[in-house]
Formats: sequence, C-alpha cells, structure tokens
Amino acid sequence: MQRLGMIAGAGELPGIIAQRLYHDGQSLPTVALSAEVAAQLAPYCPALVHCTPGQLSKIIRMFQQHAVQQIVIVGKVPKRSVFDTLRLDLRALRVLSRVRDYRDVTLLQALIAELARAGLEVVEQTRLLGHLVTPGGVLGSRQPTTGQWEDMAYGFRHAKHLAALDIGQTLVIRRQTVLAVEAVEGTDAAIERGCALGKGAVVVKVSRPQQDMRFDVPTVGPATLQALIAGGGSVLAVEADTTLMIRVSELVAMADAHRIAVVGVSEALLQERGMDRSV
Repeated sequence: MQRLGMIAGAGELPGIIAQRLYHDGQSLPTVALSAEVAAQLAPYCPALVHCTPGQLSKIIRMFQQHAVQQIVIVGKVPKRSVFDTLRLDLRALRVLSRVRDYRDVTLLQALIAELARAGLEVVEQTRLLGHLVTPGGVLGSRQPTTGQWEDMAYGFRHAKHLAALDIGQTLVIRRQTVLAVEAVEGTDAAIERGCALGKGAVVVKVSRPQQDMRFDVPTVGPATLQALIAGGGSVLAVEADTTLMIRVSELVAMADAHRIAVVGVSEALLQERGMDRSV
C-alpha cells in the first residue's frame, strides 16, 4: 500500500480519520491548516506540522520527508481567507498566477495539479469516510408534508444549477421562494439568514454535478441541524450518496426531538414521490 498523508482543515472529519487510523496502528503524517486543528489532532498524529494554506512548499516538503505518496484533503478552509492578507510562499504564488479565477473548484484543481507535480496523489475522501455517506430516503420518524416535499423538489433542482456555477450548494426555501443562497459565508450562516425570513423553512444542500469526491464534499452534522433548530426550520434535505453526514444517529435523534424531517434526497426519490421536474 502507498503511504497516506492528510491535509486537515477545520471540522470533525480530520479527527474521524486520524482517530480511526491511530486505533488501527497506522501512522498518518498530517498537515494541519490552523493551530486549533493541530492541537486537536496531536494525540493521534505523531508526524504533524502546522502550516498555513499559503505555505505550499513547506506542506509538500513535509509529505516528501515522510515518504507519503497519497493525500486525503478534508475539513473546512474558509474561502474568505483567499481574499484576506494571506501570506503566500513562492510556490503558492506561482499556482495562483496560473488560475483564471478564485472559484473553489479552480483553486482546488490547481492545488491537486501542483501536488501531482511533486509526486503526491490526492485520493477520494470516501476511501476513508465511506461509512458517512448519506443514504436515500427519510432518515428519522418525522415525515415531510406535501408542501415540504414540493419545497424540497424546488430547492433541489435550483440548488443543483447554482452548484454547477460554483455559487453555493445550499438553498433555504419557503413556499417555493428562495430565502437564502449559500455563498462564501458557509452553510450555517446561510441557514441563519434564510430562517430569519421564514419560519418553517426547508434547507436543501446538494453536491456539484459530477462531484469530485477528492475535495469539498458537502458535509452536514449536528451543528448544521442546530442552526436549523435555532432558526425554526422544518426540514434538512441533503443529497443522497454524495453528501457526508457526521454523527448520524445523534443528528436524527435531535431532529426527531424537534420535529424536523431529515431526508437524503435525490432526483429518483423526488420522481418516486410524484414531484414533477416542472415543480
């Protein structure tokens, strides 16, 4: 087997991978993109360095020193950091000089290409997180109403169009009206904005068309649901098979307690429910 390393952003996913491999007795050379992430992973990753996203030469050198050949990239890196005064080394500056725009897909594909030039292959997140992939159907005891299914269908199809444009992957819907569109602020902030405009809102989160499972795989967990609860939302619908769901049992139990429906949604499920594509 080729030796695996990890580039770790914020959130729970890096810890899930690190703990799993640690308990399996496997070393996981890791680059943490913040001091906070480094502190969380230190007990499970003996080979660990903290680098900012702009220290690309240092990141590559760390993996080469530990004979890493494959890398998994997981966790959040705030998009706004690209527009802040981020300090970039010469290698990172060269990468940015080659991109046409700062869309997520563009930046991540440029990073993957640069890593490949250094002999480092980025692998799919689901190689290690396949057990977190959201199944299709209603996941808890709360069944959506007919109106909520209609909002889901409306939100799902429009969100897929927006995701293809790399605008955002989450919509907040009420009575087939868009209350909020996710942008660089992230899912939870979009939920807060949207729910403030309409109690009982439906939240729909999707993947990009032909989602590249090596990076930026849409992810939800109890924190996402907590934002929905705080805003008085009614449904959390995430795309089945291409979305990761963290602590699913806890999330579903919390949703049931607050009478919120959780759905793994897909085009096939919507058609099965009689939701015509014109909705």
